[in-house]
Amino acid sequence: MRGLLVAARPVYLVGAVMLYALGVVAAGGGGGLPVALGAAVVVLVHVLTHFVNDAEDVETDERTERPTALTGGSRAIQRGLVIPGELRRASAGIAAVVLTIGAYEAAAGDPAGAALHLGILGLGYSYSGRPLALGRRGLGEVTAAAVMGVLVPLAGAHAAGGIPAPLWGAAALLFALTVFARLCTSWPDVEADRQTGKLTLLVVLGPRWHGAAFACAGAAVAGVGLAAAPSLPASGWQAAAALGAATVAAGIAWAVRTGRAERRPVWVPLAGLGAYGASLGVLLVAYLGG
Repeated sequence: MRGLLVAARPVYLVGAVMLYALGVVAAGGGGGLPVALGAAVVVLVHVLTHFVNDAEDVETDERTERPTALTGGSRAIQRGLVIPGELRRASAGIAAVVLTIGAYEAAAGDPAGAALHLGILGLGYSYSGRPLALGRRGLGEVTAAAVMGVLVPLAGAHAAGGIPAPLWGAAALLFALTVFARLCTSWPDVEADRQTGKLTLLVVLGPRWHGAAFACAGAAVAGVGLAAAPSLPASGWQAAAALGAATVAAGIAWAVRTGRAERRPVWVPLAGLGAYGASLGVLLVAYLGG
């Protein structure tokens, strides 16, 4: 049981809950069984994603030279707390529960909710799970952004009564932010990924273009954030948060390009996740205040 708890990476689950809550609040904060079922799906699938990732990335995680709490997997397998088979069986059990929830929603007259939740399950599993293993084919960042930045908040809004038009702008911003955050968390593991054939975006681009990747991600966050801000509550704060995250991205791009980031690789995911969390927090507080 301890191994499963470690592999679940509870700290990361907070982000999924916040994204789902953002959708609920944006739709007016409704409650009831649909919201509870959606929250259960989001948390369960996030746990499943962590389990499958650890089970399928054993070789890569073992080659990570400097694993941290933010990189190199949960280390539950490497510490002897759990074996891949146990994680796969637990993942299958979680998938069965989510499929049951989806079937109930469809039968209860909510096919859209069922489709959103099954989409979250399908893409969440396929990030690391076979046969697609999108995270090993250069599509991991986009897949994670589609699930966490788009489908999760939309599912929250749908469950709470409907998806308001401005939430699409917020979802576009969250998509860009999530791509940036995923670049940050994958950067310390890039050499282990390359050695084991895991094609993250940074591996595909090669070391020469790592700095440019972070710079482009920051530019995308700034551009989408400024475009979406007028439709969001506290638009000034939204624009400032997007520009702040873009500034952090520019700093990371400079540190990576000049080699300074190599001295303390953990600062890249720390800075990226910090900027991501701050931007998400501003967006959530703005909706709560609105």
